[in-house]
Amino acid sequence: MPLRLGDHVFVGQGSVVQAATVGSHVYIGHGAVIGEFAIIKDYVRVLEGSVVPPNMVIPSFSIVGGQPARVIGEVPEGGHDAFELEALQDGAHVPSG
Repeated sequence: MPLRLGDHVFVGQGSVVQAATVGSHVYIGHGAVIGEFAIIKDYVRVLEGSVVPPNMVIPSFSIVGGQPARVIGEVPEGGHDAFELEALQDGAHVPSG
């Protein structure tokens, strides 16, 4: 479990999160794996099935995907509302913590 977890974080079913920090307004897709000590900044989207390597730092407003994950796009500012709605529609859950 992350050492620090921000607000409005959605974690898809079957995902494994071992990050040091997960910022606010982060969407982690189904089946994603977040490696140890990774740092995920605010307003980030991790695509389904992505594998974020240990110690990776993901900048704010990034979209990451792949195995291993890499930055493949940018989230427009204000795009967090779409993340929250999509997460609710996909049946994602908010981890307690």
